[in-house]
Amino acid sequence: MLPGTIVVARAAAPLRRRLATRCAQSSARRASLHPASSVFVGSRDEPAAGHCFHSLSRAGLRGCAGRSLPSSRYTSIQRRTKIMVPRKAALALTPKAREIFKKMIAATGSEGIMLKYEISSQHALRMAFKFDLIKDAKTELSAQDEGVSLEMMEDGVTPKPPSESMDDGLPKLYIHHAAFMKVLGGTLDVDLDAETGDLTPKLFDREGHEMDPNA
Repeated sequence: MLPGTIVVARAAAPLRRRLATRCAQSSARRASLHPASSVFVGSRDEPAAGHCFHSLSRAGLRGCAGRSLPSSRYTSIQRRTKIMVPRKAALALTPKAREIFKKMIAATGSEGIMLKYEISSQHALRMAFKFDLIKDAKTELSAQDEGVSLEMMEDGVTPKPPSESMDDGLPKLYIHHAAFMKVLGGTLDVDLDAETGDLTPKLFDREGHEMDPNA
């Protein structure tokens, strides 16, 4: 090792010690100002620079420097919802089913017909599709029940879509929310017993196969 190298190393040693001492003092000063138990840097009322604390209250949304957003605007942002209207009905109806439903509603003064999927009343531990007349739509329907229009468009061929039938106030076939996923995309036909007047649902899948309620 050259003599000059030893002189430089000895001269640098005090400088390293001074730097280490200053770093230790700076760390101690920061620790005293902001203890480990503190959650906020600065006070709650006067946030430190570079930090922004938000608190929600009925008065609004508070931000830095006491700024606030009106509570009505905050509510509209949080509760903004978009109603999704399907392009086509969840279930197709045969002309026969559509006509029978209209006649039943007219004869009984009902506000619609409900298609249900529930435990069979004739066979234990079996499921079945069944119809119920709706006497009071306000109390018997829930927001999860899906309506299917019984009306046709002006061409007499196209079923009235949900976008035009949702608020038309006309009686409909309603799919109970417990049956919705079971019958979605299918076609509904009916069997009417002329002697008893019993109406039996017949559902077919997209391939035309009759649906088994217990499958």
